[in-house]
Amino acid sequence: MDAGLLYQNARVKSLEMSLLGADRLQRIADAGSLAEAMRFLVEAGYPAADSVDETLAAAEREASRLFKANMAQGYGLELFLTIADYHNAKVAAKAHYLGGSKDGYRPEGTLAISTIEEALEKGEYKALPEGIASAFTSLSALSGRESLYPSDVDYALDKAAFQEVEGAKKKASKVIADYFDLLADLKNISVAYRAHRAGFSREKTKTMLLPAGTLSEAELLKIAEAGEEAAAKIKATHVVHEAIAALKEGLTAYEVFTDNALLGVLKEKRYDMFSPAPIAGLYVGKLREIVNVRLILARILNGVDKEVIKSRMRELYV
Repeated sequence: MDAGLLYQNARVKSLEMSLLGADRLQRIADAGSLAEAMRFLVEAGYPAADSVDETLAAAEREASRLFKANMAQGYGLELFLTIADYHNAKVAAKAHYLGGSKDGYRPEGTLAISTIEEALEKGEYKALPEGIASAFTSLSALSGRESLYPSDVDYALDKAAFQEVEGAKKKASKVIADYFDLLADLKNISVAYRAHRAGFSREKTKTMLLPAGTLSEAELLKIAEAGEEAAAKIKATHVVHEAIAALKEGLTAYEVFTDNALLGVLKEKRYDMFSPAPIAGLYVGKLREIVNVRLILARILNGVDKEVIKSRMRELYV
């Protein structure tokens, strides 16, 4: 029996009460004005700030802080921080090489954003993890030849991220390994499907796929070749069928499907006090909640039709 994990899960269970849930989220959605909605949010425990963006960014930082404070060691939970580091590396690289916006930063994982930015400015990557350093080296070379595109940044750092995840995943608990296997599979299905739509060659598609997940390269190449018909040509799980169906609806539908599928892995073990799933579930569930709040506030602010927003809402953890 792991007393440390039981203690952390007991703390996490008490924190679940801070999640909004369907009733409180509906109350915010029914607010007559943005000011009223923001008041409801603050009453529900969201940070008070000068703007919607500042409030939600502060809520994300608080979710990250709580996750780190309750992160039991030895179960692979640190992989969530690894993914955050590589995401921030992508934002920083696009800003540095291509003049992209820095608005996409997420709360820091194990790396300070300033460390990533400073490394890019100096062209010295010793302070960075090997995967990020190697990706930055290759991206710098492409930039020097003026042949760097945003997709190059995504592919280089996603590949590096999942190479690191694959190495660390061997020591992770099963539910955490399953989560990151599914994340890799869903990313690869999307890459393969988009390669099909773009008419990319078999060889180019191979270079785009992540070295991770449960789907074989052969299965993914069939998706790249056959697109919507691929699920019938491989021994596909229901996830593959549902993923391809969501892709046919468009990128937004696929993002919603992906978020819901990943949260579902953690929800299945929500009440297992001998699993790290409750710790990860609270963190991921809070981030999904914040996405929903952002959608609701944008609808109130811009007068968007409720049905449009409804189709983009993520499932709740509680």
